[in-house]
Amino acid sequence: MDQDFESIVYSENVVGFTALAAQYCNMVDKLSLLSQKDFVDKSHRLLPLLYLKAIILPDTESVMPEMIDKTVTQEEWEEVFHAVAKKLKGVDAYIEVFDSLSDEQQMTSLSEGFADIYQDLKDFITLYGMGTPEIMNDAIWECKNNFKDFWGQRLVNVIRVLHHLLYGGANLNQNDGRSVEDFDPEKRGKRQWSDFGWASEGEEADDE
Repeated sequence: MDQDFESIVYSENVVGFTALAAQYCNMVDKLSLLSQKDFVDKSHRLLPLLYLKAIILPDTESVMPEMIDKTVTQEEWEEVFHAVAKKLKGVDAYIEVFDSLSDEQQMTSLSEGFADIYQDLKDFITLYGMGTPEIMNDAIWECKNNFKDFWGQRLVNVIRVLHHLLYGGANLNQNDGRSVEDFDPEKRGKRQWSDFGWASEGEEADDE
């Protein structure tokens, strides 16, 4: 049974998703280093890859539901929300249309979407990082269910607005941060893994 769990939790699709989830949380945690434009640009490239990787996460069943716990507190969610709102000042709010065939609309914000995505992904990588195959399995199960029911929709809503900001002529600030770290989702370097105490395959996490 353990071997069955390991074949799931260490599969290529899961490891790839976990790396992207860690990069997303790392980017948000170090938001002050990025300018508004860099943040929009990097998010616009990272989020579609996250969506794709979430789709192909394996379907599994929970075996230790008592171990599934939320690690991101309300206070931490609010910290992320306010940090993103500050970074996206002037472009944060947008109107969400729930049904193209109706007139129902609601004012919402990118910062809320980013914080909601962060909460689910940080909960996932915290559980996955425990290293116990059964708990890692349940982390995948929980994350994929939440993706279908909640944060996946948040993600595609955010992508739509980011696309408009980048290609619709928005004047994004390029001087309100220091882009000193590479968050390129095409790279799978040791830095992204070591930031969460993990090492790339064949390497040990450094103490930078």
